[in-house]
Amino acid sequence: MTDNGAMQRFRRTVHAAAWAAALGNALLVVVWATTGGGTFWPKWVILATALVIGVGWWIETVDREPRVRVLLRGRGLALHAGFSVLLALFMIGVWLCSGLGYFWPAWVILALGLAVAAHAALERSVRDEQLQERVEELTVSRAGAVDAAEAQLRRIERDLHDGAQARLVALGMNIGLAEQQLGKDPERAAEHLAEARTAASEALKELRDLARGIHPPILADRGLGPAISALAVHAAIPVSVGIELPGRPPAAVETAAYFVAAEALANALKHAEASRIDVDVHERGDALVVRVLDDGRGGASEENGGLHGLRQRVEALDGSLRIASPEGGPTVIEAVLPCGR
Repeated sequence: MTDNGAMQRFRRTVHAAAWAAALGNALLVVVWATTGGGTFWPKWVILATALVIGVGWWIETVDREPRVRVLLRGRGLALHAGFSVLLALFMIGVWLCSGLGYFWPAWVILALGLAVAAHAALERSVRDEQLQERVEELTVSRAGAVDAAEAQLRRIERDLHDGAQARLVALGMNIGLAEQQLGKDPERAAEHLAEARTAASEALKELRDLARGIHPPILADRGLGPAISALAVHAAIPVSVGIELPGRPPAAVETAAYFVAAEALANALKHAEASRIDVDVHERGDALVVRVLDDGRGGASEENGGLHGLRQRVEALDGSLRIASPEGGPTVIEAVLPCGR
């Protein structure tokens, strides 16, 4: 019962049923007493209602107290164990009310105990298998993240070598030529200095673009909302941004969420021929959800290197990425990133 409203309603129902059972049982005792006493027959009704109310109380307790679920290895096993204990107590109550004698509830208790033990063994086996699968998934995702990081480092190295480094070399050469011409041909020296200034400006711009691709300053300074809004402002088509966050998520999650939005927007602008894009960012439980929808022609695929790298980035944080892009559109890219709160 994960829905909080449903659990509240169930809790109120259990409490109301308990009060109704208590009043009903009290009325039966009064009827018994006023009809001459004798064999205390209300005990059977009291036993039955106690079992029903006990079951409701245990369901409420399991759903209200996470410690119970942790202690008893999950909701299913906790409910099974609690129901077995209640049923064993009911059988003992029947034995007590039926005149004692041979303690036959022992066989019922033994059967219930064996069933709970088998359930516990099965839960452990399933949990171990799921844990092993999860370890394998994380191993693959971490390997993918390492590959993505290496690819990004190679891209940065290439961009520095082909871009800013070349600009800086040209800058140095122009300054050297200007020094040589300064005394002989001042006009020529001024031309070299102007070229050097242009090269310096271009190198600075390329370095800023490169730094923005690694971690945009607005994301670090102002957070996810303003950073995604800045992406939307510079888009060539209308972009609707809806962000509902109670606070800033962890830095790694925030960065991944930003690049999910940035890559999805870039794909929509370059390939989708979309006329509108909607970006929605919100928390769902303990996870951050980033959802980008465009009304373009669809057909987006992970064969696109950007989306493949995006999946690796998301899965490296133990998250998940869903891409739905049928031919004709629309395209939906949704990332779910655990926040660890």
